[in-house]
Amino acid sequence: MTVQPWHADIVGKLHRTARQRPDHPAVIDRHGTTSFRSLYLAAARQAQDLEAHPDHDAGVAVLRAAPSAAFFIQVCAALMVGRTPLVLPARIPEREALRDVQAARRAGCRPWKAVLAVSSHQQVPVLTHGESPAAPRKARALGMRPGGRALFAAPMHLNGPFEFALRQLLLGGCIILAPRFEAEQWLESVHGHKPDWAFLVPTQIQQVWDARPRRELRSACSSLRLLLHSSAPCPPPLRQQLADVLGPERLAEYYGTTLYDGTFNPYTSRGPGGTPLPDTELRIVDPSRWPVAAGTQGTIEGRSRAALISHRTDQLCAGRPQWQSVGDLGRRIGDTDRIEVTDVAVPGRAIVAGVKVAVAETHDTLSAHPAVQACEIRISPHTRFGSVLSAVVHTEDPALTPSVLRTWCAQRLTPPQRPHAIELRRTTAPDHTTLREGHARL
Repeated sequence: MTVQPWHADIVGKLHRTARQRPDHPAVIDRHGTTSFRSLYLAAARQAQDLEAHPDHDAGVAVLRAAPSAAFFIQVCAALMVGRTPLVLPARIPEREALRDVQAARRAGCRPWKAVLAVSSHQQVPVLTHGESPAAPRKARALGMRPGGRALFAAPMHLNGPFEFALRQLLLGGCIILAPRFEAEQWLESVHGHKPDWAFLVPTQIQQVWDARPRRELRSACSSLRLLLHSSAPCPPPLRQQLADVLGPERLAEYYGTTLYDGTFNPYTSRGPGGTPLPDTELRIVDPSRWPVAAGTQGTIEGRSRAALISHRTDQLCAGRPQWQSVGDLGRRIGDTDRIEVTDVAVPGRAIVAGVKVAVAETHDTLSAHPAVQACEIRISPHTRFGSVLSAVVHTEDPALTPSVLRTWCAQRLTPPQRPHAIELRRTTAPDHTTLREGHARL
């Protein structure tokens, strides 16, 4: 077994928590409660199996994300033997991503996490290494606490939910995993499991807000010490409504990306923008990557002073953190280090139900269907999901229907990546007919 820089921290933390708090809940999912002792023992058994085949996967463990204790046992087992968990959605082919992560490891990179993220208009594997996820810096900065209970209702293949959940677990706290997000079910989970910390995106918060009267919301969320939201800026009217009902001291906004840590903005702070997390550097630059004056809009770049390094698999594995950007725009507030995010509408990227989507991925998937001649993908605003994708498909095949294409996409794309509506344009039919199909459910 090759020992990685982060390996000893993770093994030690899991072992200590299992020994000191054996019966404390580690994971609560739809199957029940898994204690830290049960999680550790199950992960240790799987780790032994992985060690029996040391060269089988070049140090990469391909894991299909799921909101379950079984998934996090797999994650812990991989980390216990120094392997890189490559966390993928259920239906995404693994071949290209696995090849890229394996190539990075052969070149000497030793990441503790590999996820798919949108960068430069593409969905690509992003690796994270350096500072151990067992280090409490980021978890504490985001309001998590040892022994706390954190609720997640987001797909675990997404970088934010996965990383936050792993950090809470390694902090010695419990993670509560909802099988999916439904506003009423989320409120029932809060009421029943009494989490003190929860993570949502603004579109989910809006659905929760619409689900119950204000008095019932306040009562249902009484256990929450902090509700953290991220992914896209929260609309000011919704922010104010939340603060009026739950209290500003229990609300905060996090801005960050897969490539760098970002800012934390509690509702109790005055003025716009958020403060960088501890040991995080952020700057605003012009198109030539020169820093701009305070108050001037430019591109946000970030890097870590804590040796937390993230990069795409097609980038060199640097020994120290480099300035990184995903294209978001912002400005620095006065003479402070506070950063205000001003625009996340990056060309080639959509944010659907809080999930960043590469438009090219949807285009290429539809274009790969043998009956499709050409297609265009459009981004449209949506009251529930923030924005959605729609497709205009050109075909000569009279047998092709929107339902066929919807099945094709469902086998290859995650729900946010799939077109919400599909319009077919027959290019050789006698009447040049147009066939439309209604909205899909994310």
